[in-house]
Amino acid sequence: MASVPIKLTKLQREVLEALKSGALITLDEHNMPWLAGCALQPQTRYFLTENRLITRADKTRSVEAKGNGFTISAKGLAFISNP
Repeated sequence: MASVPIKLTKLQREVLEALKSGALITLDEHNMPWLAGCALQPQTRYFLTENRLITRADKTRSVEAKGNGFTISAKGLAFISNP
């Protein structure tokens, strides 16, 4: 079975670009994702995670821990570098 190519929405691409620039997706106590003080739709985080375009910044700590969250993965960086 052939894999389906990943198609990003404008928002998903902007999120990856922000992460490439050093931003971090954090989660609040309700598991709501935030990027630079703006709430993201959970589906955005799920899509990026399921396609392995983002990864946890520190896998030894809880993703909800202060200063931890999601950053761009090597696959995500390669994906937006070669559109």
